[in-house]
Amino acid sequence: MLDLAEVPGLMDAYQVPGVSVAVGDLSGHVWTAGYGITGGAAPAAVDAGTVFAACSISKHVAAFGALLLVQDGVLELDGDVGDYVTSWRLVDGEGRRARVTVRQLLAHTAGLTPGWYRGYPADRVPSLVEVLEGSGHATTPPVRSALLPGSRFRYAGSHYSVLQQVMVEATGLPFEEFMRERVLTPLGMADSSFDQGFPHRRGQPAARGHHGVGTEVPGGWRVQPELAAAGLWSTPSDLLRLDLEIARAATGDSPLLGRELAVEMSRPQLPGSGYGLGVQAGDGRLGHTGQNVGYTCFSYVWPGSGTAVAAMTNSEDGWELLATIREAADRRYAARVDEVPAAGRYLLRDDYPVDVAVTGGQVTVAAAGQAPVVLRAQPDGSYLYPGLDLGVRFPRPGVLELRQEGVTQTAERATD
Repeated sequence: MLDLAEVPGLMDAYQVPGVSVAVGDLSGHVWTAGYGITGGAAPAAVDAGTVFAACSISKHVAAFGALLLVQDGVLELDGDVGDYVTSWRLVDGEGRRARVTVRQLLAHTAGLTPGWYRGYPADRVPSLVEVLEGSGHATTPPVRSALLPGSRFRYAGSHYSVLQQVMVEATGLPFEEFMRERVLTPLGMADSSFDQGFPHRRGQPAARGHHGVGTEVPGGWRVQPELAAAGLWSTPSDLLRLDLEIARAATGDSPLLGRELAVEMSRPQLPGSGYGLGVQAGDGRLGHTGQNVGYTCFSYVWPGSGTAVAAMTNSEDGWELLATIREAADRRYAARVDEVPAAGRYLLRDDYPVDVAVTGGQVTVAAAGQAPVVLRAQPDGSYLYPGLDLGVRFPRPGVLELRQEGVTQTAERATD
C-alpha cells in the first residue's frame, strides 16, 4: 500500500491535528488509515468513520448529480440557466440579463464574479438566494456576469452556487435531498451528506476545523449554505466511491452515468484549463482538491490503474502533507510518461484495426467492432484489458502487442 511514513512528522511540523486516508480499487477493496485526533474538548482518534468537511470536492460530487439531470433530460448541458431559474436573475454590471450555460457553470467558464466561501456562524447563515444577491448576512459580493461567457477559465465558487439554484428549481427538491437520493445513496456513500446538520446527528465526533497555527475554528466549523460549492461532509472511503464510479462510467460500466457524459466530464473544456465538468484532470489522474476554513483535502482516481486515493485533514495548513500523500500515490498508481504509447490506429491484420487513444495518461483501446475500453496500467509498464484474459504492451514506438493465453500477436501503427 502507500508509504505514509512521513505523515506523523509532517502533522507535527504543520500542526495538523488529524488526517484520514483511503485507497480503493475497482475490485471493491479499500484500505484506510487514520492519524491524530478530531479536536474539541473531548477529542477522539481519527478513524475511517470520522467525517470531515469535503470543501470544494463538493463541486465534484455536485457535478455528477447535475450530469444525471442532463442524462434524464431535465437539464440541457448547453441550455441557458436563465430558463431554469425564476427566483433570481443573473445579470451583468449594467443589469443586462446574461446568458450562460450549464456546461459553463460546471467548467468554471461562465465568467462569474469570484469569491471564496468562508462559511458562517450557525446563527448568521444566509439563504442561497441571499448569497446570490449579496444580501442579508452574505459576506460575498452579488453574483454577476463579469467576463465574456465561455471565453476563458476562471475558478469561482459562484458558478456552483448558481448551479445549485438551477438544480433546486429544475427538480423542485432541496439540494441536499436530491443529492442524497440520486448520488450518495446509490453510490453507498452512507457517511456523506450535504445537510449542514449532519455532523451533529451522526452520533460520533466529526473532525473539527483548525487554522494554520493549530487553533480550533470557533464552534468547530463554519456552516456553508453554498452546498454545491463547499457544503459536503464526507470520509475518504466515501469519496473513493464517486471517483471509481466515474472511472467505471468512462468505460461504459456504470449503472448510473453513461459513458458519453463520463468522458465529457473528464475532458478539459478549454485548452490548458485542466478542468472538465467538475473534474480536475491531468498527470494521469482525475478528481478534485478542496479547502474550507479549517480543512484541506483531495480525492483522485488513476483510471489507468483503476485505483483511487482520498485524503482529508482538519487543518487549513494541510497542503504540504497532502502533497506528500498525492506524490506517493502518483509514484505507485500513475503510468510513467515514457510508458504512455502513441495514439493512432494499429493493424493486427489489414481487416483488424486497433485504435488507441491517450488522454491525460489514460489509454483507451477500441479493437475491430468492439466498444472502446480503458486499459489498466501495470507497474511493469504493460496494461490489462478489463474483463478479458488480455495483456497489452507497447514494446517500442509504433508497435502494439496483444497477449492472450500465452500467445503474443503484434500490430504495427498504420501510416497516415
